[in-house]
Amino acid sequence: MNSVSPNDERRAKRFWVSLVVGLLGLQLTIGGVAIYLATGDPTAAVIPNYHETALDWDTARRAGTAADRMGWEIQVSASDVVDDRGMRATDVLVQDQNGNPVDALAMTARVYHHARASDVVSFSLPSVGDGHYIALAPLSRPGLWQFEVSIDGADQLIRQSMEIDLDNQQPPTGDISDSSQKGT
Repeated sequence: MNSVSPNDERRAKRFWVSLVVGLLGLQLTIGGVAIYLATGDPTAAVIPNYHETALDWDTARRAGTAADRMGWEIQVSASDVVDDRGMRATDVLVQDQNGNPVDALAMTARVYHHARASDVVSFSLPSVGDGHYIALAPLSRPGLWQFEVSIDGADQLIRQSMEIDLDNQQPPTGDISDSSQKGT
């Protein structure tokens, strides 16, 4: 017969109990880190108002294509200079189908950097004449920004979503229908 001393048995019990408790503790630690990363990371975000847009898709689609249907052109440009507060002069130019400036519109914009889509900032752009609407926008970091313009005061509600690259200052592209189909 194999006789096991009480010390050896106690040591074996401690080892196996410690192993099981250690593995459970490791599992809890991994779960806690996963929860922290999933909820605490500002780079992971859902597209703002995605659910509301999906619920009222026809209205959102109509507003997103209104500028094209009316023949209007909407151009966004941002200054290369950022002030001490992280603000940058932003200009939106609105022209009708004949290239004439369109004034007296109520314009608001929502912007967010693609790397921080949960940090959405809204502001209004007052008309300064000749179809230009200018405001200081909090566009402090370089890179790709989503610029969503809402225009009231036209024959119909207009919403246009454009991407603007502040490194290269390329012309903005896309509209709300294109961005929703791309999943951006």
